[in-house]
Amino acid sequence: MKIVRMTFLGFYLNGAAGSGRYDDISIADMKQAIRAGTVFDVLERRLGHDVDLSILDNDDRAELLREWRGLADDVDEDRKLCVERNGLCLLVAYLLEGIQQRAKEVDA
Repeated sequence: MKIVRMTFLGFYLNGAAGSGRYDDISIADMKQAIRAGTVFDVLERRLGHDVDLSILDNDDRAELLREWRGLADDVDEDRKLCVERNGLCLLVAYLLEGIQQRAKEVDA
């Protein structure tokens, strides 16, 4: 997946989080949606026009979902990702982690 698509999504999620309109979306909500495989449906339904997922094709969505499932199960978001309460911030942190992992491959 291209990093530019990840940053595009990150900007939308960051903007939605910063608006304050979605403060009720918890980390637990996002982890549940990730584990259920419905995270993109939840984002489209909850954020509406505040997010544009059209840049992501089915392969991109599947790749992010696999990656996010691994992070949701294995990473202490408070300690490693500096996220304590907001589910949208969690997804931004997951995107940043994914970008870092991809950058390691390029830098190697």
